[in-house]
Amino acid sequence: MSKHKNKRKAPARSKEPVAKNNTLKNALGAVSIDNWFRIIILALTFFFYYNTAFNYYSLDDHYIDTSNEAIAKGISGIPEIFTSLYAEESGMAYGYRALVRTSYALEYQFTLNSPYRPYISHIINVILYMLGLLLMYNVLRRLFRNYTPWFSFLATVLFLAHPLHTEVVASLKNRDIILVFIFSFLSIQQFLKWADYNKNRHLYLGLLCFALALISKETAIAQLAVFPLVLYFYSGMPLKKLGQFTLIAFVVAIVAAVGPFLFLPEFSRHMRMLENPLVNEPNWFIHLSTAFYILGWYLILLLKPYPMSFYYGYDTIPVVGWNNIWVWISLLLYLFFVFVALKGLKKKTLISFVILYFIITISPYANIVKPVPGIVADRFMFFPSLSFSMALVLLLFYLFKIDLQNTQAKIPVKKLLFVNLLVVLILIPYGKIDIYRNHIWRTKYSLYREDINHLQNSVKANDLFATECVSVVNRELAKPVNPYKFVRSLLDTAVVHYRMAVKILPDHYSSWNNMGAIYSKIHGNQALIRYRSYAKRHEMDKAKKELENSKRYFDTARMYFSKAISIKPDFASAYYNMGYSWELQSVYDSAIRYYKIVLGFDTTNTQVRSRLANAYFRNNRLDSAFYQNAIIKKIDPESDYPYINLGNYYYILGDTARAIREYEMAVKKNTDKPVEKLLIEYYRKKGDEKLAKYYENELYDKEKRLKSNRNAKQDWGR
Repeated sequence: MSKHKNKRKAPARSKEPVAKNNTLKNALGAVSIDNWFRIIILALTFFFYYNTAFNYYSLDDHYIDTSNEAIAKGISGIPEIFTSLYAEESGMAYGYRALVRTSYALEYQFTLNSPYRPYISHIINVILYMLGLLLMYNVLRRLFRNYTPWFSFLATVLFLAHPLHTEVVASLKNRDIILVFIFSFLSIQQFLKWADYNKNRHLYLGLLCFALALISKETAIAQLAVFPLVLYFYSGMPLKKLGQFTLIAFVVAIVAAVGPFLFLPEFSRHMRMLENPLVNEPNWFIHLSTAFYILGWYLILLLKPYPMSFYYGYDTIPVVGWNNIWVWISLLLYLFFVFVALKGLKKKTLISFVILYFIITISPYANIVKPVPGIVADRFMFFPSLSFSMALVLLLFYLFKIDLQNTQAKIPVKKLLFVNLLVVLILIPYGKIDIYRNHIWRTKYSLYREDINHLQNSVKANDLFATECVSVVNRELAKPVNPYKFVRSLLDTAVVHYRMAVKILPDHYSSWNNMGAIYSKIHGNQALIRYRSYAKRHEMDKAKKELENSKRYFDTARMYFSKAISIKPDFASAYYNMGYSWELQSVYDSAIRYYKIVLGFDTTNTQVRSRLANAYFRNNRLDSAFYQNAIIKKIDPESDYPYINLGNYYYILGDTARAIREYEMAVKKNTDKPVEKLLIEYYRKKGDEKLAKYYENELYDKEKRLKSNRNAKQDWGR
């Protein structure tokens, strides 16, 4: 009987656990597919972007590097960061991006003295990008919860790998876009939770994240239209409540975007023609036609993201009228997009959402509302490329007749295999371009050298590349062994591209000035060095030839300086370079005249006043020389200029004791000049070994610091 009972109970006992196990298995399976997808997303991001960790600093990174004094202070600089503008350069100021600057201040607090600082910064960029991608994937899974998870996953994969994102990830300056990416999707996530659970804390958290996005970069304002779009399509929120939410978000945007400028200093951002030719275009219809040309150009760039460019500007994208066929093709395409979007708006179709998200996120960069810096940029397509990725996956699903709303993931294996195979085939060239492009962003020089091949019509690109060539030359010339003959080709390259810049835009005064600087500060000065060397060895024929060469170089330089001044009569740099060219030739009266003109623009310029003082001294106008150094002491009590100058004057005049006192003051002012060598020699001769040893230690510390700075600059230019 017991056996009989056991036989009857066995099935009863087995049914319940089996049911529970199946439920558990299904639950684990549902969770595991998302986890596997997240692991793949992280792995692919690492694979495509890991090599940015070997990069140094590149284009515009000086805005966030330790050359930015507030950032270099670390945590103690954060109050200053929140009460100051993002950057000021060439008399112009750039917005308010406190959060991204704070992120670097926190980073530099712990890495300031580390030789691995640039690598660490790049690694953090990649980690932040990964976090943003995981967050975006989670949001997409919530938006498309009625769809197969494969849609959100494949869209995320194509988005993360799109080559246009290399500028955002590989450029440290563009961390602001990554932060906007993170905080924008955090906002969307919180707003959806608010809609799902009707708990106001999620609304407040979402608005806080939106404010943080806005103080990361002002372009986050576009998300003000994205939030109601998302809630309309994927929350079921009543229109009245949606309108109230939009109004609240608008108020937050106004406070976050405008609030800081109530206590910030006044600033101006006057865009120049070389940045965007539309700034000088009075005809709005031309603006509009060019805008549609640009919108069409962006579609092509999304489809074929190669070649990419670090900068565009004048004259890479033409200003076109309505007689251009590409304007009409672009206009018709966008009208079709709008028609499809509006047709599906009431039914809340996926394609309608994808199109509207694309139009919202691309519209700030269409140059319709106002001209944008550079006229176009690869990074402008960061958010719009999400729509492109979703549309591409949607197309693949449509071609293979896969039901998107199959939430049970029972998609035919063969169809799913083909879709994944096609995605992989897209990822292969994407990945190849990503990895190569990341390497190109290694330094400014490597970036400019690569891109200049297809930026021949860009004034600014030619000017930037030429200027970086000169920077590399100057770093080489600062080395103990003179490598002039080995860097001539770089100087020739620089001149070629400066000439290309003024050929495109003849009024580009800085390129004229920079060409003059090459001929005076480098070619002319090097010819004088050779002249003195030959004269010292009594090789007078060679010395005479080099003297003639130097005169020819300086004459050419002054022709370029005069051209720059004729274009911009208040161009202080050209006057300074003109004065310095005369000083190098020992024509001190002319040097004094031009230095005084520069001081007429800015009386507080201690560098120019120091050169003026030295020109006076060499011209035997000693009282004027001493007077100018006294003025420098009043303008900048911490400057080492007057103490170095006065030390040199007294040394030349034979008053060694007074010269030593001035050099000692220069050391106290942390001068970079190696005056300690003179002090060591002086005190050793006097038998004061204690002071000699003290200045030896000071010199050692200084050389160590200068070597570190030189290495950093060389790394920058590799």
